[in-house]
Amino acid sequence: MIRNLRSLPNWCAAKGTTLPDIRLTYVSTLRPVVAETDIRDLVAKAAEFNSAHGITGVLAVDGNRVCQILEGPETVVSALFKSIQHDQRHHTVVMLERRGIEKSGFESWGMVRQKMIDIVQHALTS
Repeated sequence: MIRNLRSLPNWCAAKGTTLPDIRLTYVSTLRPVVAETDIRDLVAKAAEFNSAHGITGVLAVDGNRVCQILEGPETVVSALFKSIQHDQRHHTVVMLERRGIEKSGFESWGMVRQKMIDIVQHALTS
């Protein structure tokens, strides 16, 4: 959940650099004021931003619960997650996993919205 795409440091633009990749998974709770149209707008903006910065992953929303997996260069994903933690559209942001990866599990997905069960199935089978 990107609060302000321009708030990330300039080094995020260094897409061509070779940085170690990580997978970061978190859950959060949406505030009641967040509407379905807000989520659709967020996914569209995030897909554009993430594509430009070498980030892939998936976002699942089930009622007011959110689960997101972000994959990409460690410094870029870390900066993005810091922005996510300060996003006022949700609260109780809890990181579930942060680990190095050799290959993206979502490379062909880009950044998409899926049902929560799809994320669980993908995680258990990959």
